[in-house]
Amino acid sequence: MRKPTLWLIVISVIAVAAVAFVRISDDAPGVAAPPTTSGSGAPTSSVSSTSTTVTVPSTVPPATLPPGVGACDLYSSIVDVGTVGSEGLIEASGLAVSRVDETVLWSHNDSGDDARLYAFDTTGAPLGVFGVPGALAFDWEDMAAGPGPDGTGSYLYVGDIGDNFYIRGGRVAVYRVPDTDPRTMGREFDEVVALAYAYPDDVYNAEALFIDPVEPALYIVTKDKRKTLVFKGPITIIDGTVELELVATLRLDNEVSGADISWDGGVIAFRGYRNVWMWVRTEGSTIANALTAEPCLAPNPDERQGEAIAFDRELSYWTVSEGRDPGLHMVPAG
Repeated sequence: MRKPTLWLIVISVIAVAAVAFVRISDDAPGVAAPPTTSGSGAPTSSVSSTSTTVTVPSTVPPATLPPGVGACDLYSSIVDVGTVGSEGLIEASGLAVSRVDETVLWSHNDSGDDARLYAFDTTGAPLGVFGVPGALAFDWEDMAAGPGPDGTGSYLYVGDIGDNFYIRGGRVAVYRVPDTDPRTMGREFDEVVALAYAYPDDVYNAEALFIDPVEPALYIVTKDKRKTLVFKGPITIIDGTVELELVATLRLDNEVSGADISWDGGVIAFRGYRNVWMWVRTEGSTIANALTAEPCLAPNPDERQGEAIAFDRELSYWTVSEGRDPGLHMVPAG
């Protein structure tokens, strides 16, 4: 969110009090107590998983960049799709395009809502609201679609990574649920994995994350006008809290409020209130190496408080705004 408000302060105070009862392992604020652990040591919900996922290769061919063409050269128009009709989605902060069904988009509210995800189609028509059992929605700020730790499957990752008041002690959480067709789901996700992380040296406010499908790995991007920090963490199941690794420091002179990466891992996008920055990642290059290049600027839809961004398979990207009846836009690649 752009500025803290009175209601958010009240919610934060209440949430901090609640955290004392739901801390994970080494008392990470804002991280729900881990759901029941399976025999493999992976924390999952006590409900057995009956959902189905599809196998997504670590390199899904997107629209290929012609020689000499930069990522931003692909975009020249913005399509105003309309508004999202999901009742209750009043502060859309994250966005992901399903890899099980590309006509499905997922989003969530900023702080102040229950732990739940909203599904809607590419026209903005609602497809349902689904609980994330065992999760704590302290300050959900972004989400992404991506594979599991072994590079297969399709999952949704939700980042409880916001810390406007710097009260989390540098600890954040990410929840992983199966990327499932909402038309066939019950009222909540059948499987939830809680991943706990800590920054290595300080406390940060972050509103952007993405899952690199090549490594695979999690990346969290901080929100600070002075400098943007990019941290990396594993998505494998590890007991306790994992320390994040700082891999890049950028000078964008603007706050980053959302991020995503193309399905093949070849294009990285950060979104701010005024800009969309893009980097091309060549084959064999790391995320850190790619971010050392100068980014290009892609079209940024004019939204009341647009924070979220998500790629589809064809390298088109989608954005959504905060507020009631949030605006939905698509920037086609071509």
